[in-house]
Amino acid sequence: MISLSCTNFLETEPTDFSSPDDFYNTEDQLNQALSGVYTALAKDGTYARNLPVELALNTDEAFYKKNFTTYTNPAQYNYDAATPIIAACWKTLYEGINRANYLLANAHIPKMDETKRNVIKGEAMFLRAYYYFILVSMWGDVPLILEPTLDGKNVNIPKTPQREIYSFILREMTAAQSMVDKISDIGFSGRASKTTMQGILARVCLKMAGEPLKDVSKYELARAWADSVITSNEHELNADYTQIFKNHSSDQYDIKESMWEVEFWGNNLGNAYRAAGRIGNQFSIRTTHAEMYGYANVGATKKLFQLYTDPNDVRRDWNVAPFKYENNNTLIPVPHGPNDVFVRDAAKWRRDYETVLPRNVDFSPTNFPLLRYADVLLMYAEAENELNGPSDDAHEKLNMVRRRANAYEYVGANKITDKDDFRDTIIDERSRELCFEGLRKFDLIRWGKELFLGEMRLQQIDFENNAPTSPNMKEAHNAYGRVSERHLLFPIPASELSINKAMTQNKGW
Repeated sequence: MISLSCTNFLETEPTDFSSPDDFYNTEDQLNQALSGVYTALAKDGTYARNLPVELALNTDEAFYKKNFTTYTNPAQYNYDAATPIIAACWKTLYEGINRANYLLANAHIPKMDETKRNVIKGEAMFLRAYYYFILVSMWGDVPLILEPTLDGKNVNIPKTPQREIYSFILREMTAAQSMVDKISDIGFSGRASKTTMQGILARVCLKMAGEPLKDVSKYELARAWADSVITSNEHELNADYTQIFKNHSSDQYDIKESMWEVEFWGNNLGNAYRAAGRIGNQFSIRTTHAEMYGYANVGATKKLFQLYTDPNDVRRDWNVAPFKYENNNTLIPVPHGPNDVFVRDAAKWRRDYETVLPRNVDFSPTNFPLLRYADVLLMYAEAENELNGPSDDAHEKLNMVRRRANAYEYVGANKITDKDDFRDTIIDERSRELCFEGLRKFDLIRWGKELFLGEMRLQQIDFENNAPTSPNMKEAHNAYGRVSERHLLFPIPASELSINKAMTQNKGW
């Protein structure tokens, strides 16, 4: 199902929540407050730039292409507790949590239909839990704050053990998914629906089953939540893989496949409400042509390119640029040669599909996916394998994703009989399908620090021995060489430590 973008919700400019005493008196004000909670997703500190571009980058599928040898940037594993990008993400997430806390503390005030009130509450509960999921995944133990706080008040709050935070997330999301609407009733992907929450619950449970908690009992819950999505009949794969990402750029929704997106809108030109992001020009094919400006800050690794072992797999030449532009003054494509495996740009989102004109050099209306149905199928297959080995059921969910990509299926002589081999196949398939969607780094960590650190070391060796001798390739090599066990978590921002005297720094920082 394709629908035009629903911009009314996104264009509701959130109100300052510092003095909310007179704010929660009507249903409209409660909805406006909910819009403010969602807005934390679309800030530079989170998905407008920092999370997908800098904080989740430099893995075995993508690397940061800028040559900044003296520039502190998490994408190059060159940062510390004072790095502004890290502080901006932390601050934005807690701002979203505080807005949710205010909404939930005051949701009882307006006179309104109780079902509608519960939908608003359910979405706020889920968003608060989702923000904590990002925080605990990136920082481990963090303060769990569930009451509204004013700036400068109650600042000395100690860390909560992450096991308690994960329990809260699981409990809160479980309650929230029973309170909200189906996506077919919502009609667009900018709000979290029942099946969205169930899919994210599967992701949370897989994380809990992996490192650092290693609570393998959660594999069964992960499969159950994924199955709830599959059996809901709300979702199916888009027959055309490339169309998913064209839709993200052209302000259209496919609620069957793209289950939840961070909404961006417009080009940030003129006096209109500014809600554009950075996805279109960061994940782009390099050009300075005014009509299609692309920074191309994200490069695809040789490993990702070579993971597409089936030449018929349509995902390779969509996700990994098969061409470059002739020069910066023209838009004439020149095909890459077969040996150009280090210099290919990420190309999942392409600026020529943006319908908002003129295109801004720095900002883009391209939406960013937080959950796709293909991810749910792969999560189901992963959990099923951990529970029962490479069953027919696990194979079918995996093959559904590969079938859509026109890649060979694991059937007959290709069928996988070993549990470990199937796990390795899922590890590779998630990269083929979901590359550049901000998941890989956190996947590698939950699968085990040895895997994460090992893959970073392999990339360092590959860049050292095989990459061209350009400055940005040298810096990519240096970036992988900086990775150590301390990078499993980010440092607590220095700005937080300076205010919160009950806070302690993470190990190694």
